[in-house]
Amino acid sequence: MLAYIDYSEPHYYNSRTILLLLGLGFLAWLVSPLNAMPPKERAGLLLVCPALILVYWFMFQVGLLSLNPSVHFYLGPTAVYAWMTNSYLCLGFGALFSLAIVRSPGPARRAYGGLFLALYLLLLAGGITARPPVMST
Repeated sequence: MLAYIDYSEPHYYNSRTILLLLGLGFLAWLVSPLNAMPPKERAGLLLVCPALILVYWFMFQVGLLSLNPSVHFYLGPTAVYAWMTNSYLCLGFGALFSLAIVRSPGPARRAYGGLFLALYLLLLAGGITARPPVMST
């Protein structure tokens, strides 16, 4: 199968970026005090958010780069910037949810949030910024 390679100007966002903003914004609203949900349920939902975002990022952002050992998904020179924007959105929202967990009461919750916050900051600082996906032509 021949691949179509687009050499137009880089795209910094795509339809997935808009859907991510809407979905992650809705998730942030669900755990915010503006929602009428009881505080105990909001706190429980907040605990799930960092893990959920990390799994989404790994399966649908990183997983697209190598579907199996013999087939690779080629982003091209224009789509790599949209990939980076989507990854920054996922990891940024994950870090903010983790920070909200760190600020919640309870030492176990703080440790859990701190672990995810350190992981997200490590991924933001070293994983994407230092080495974006390979752009070979």
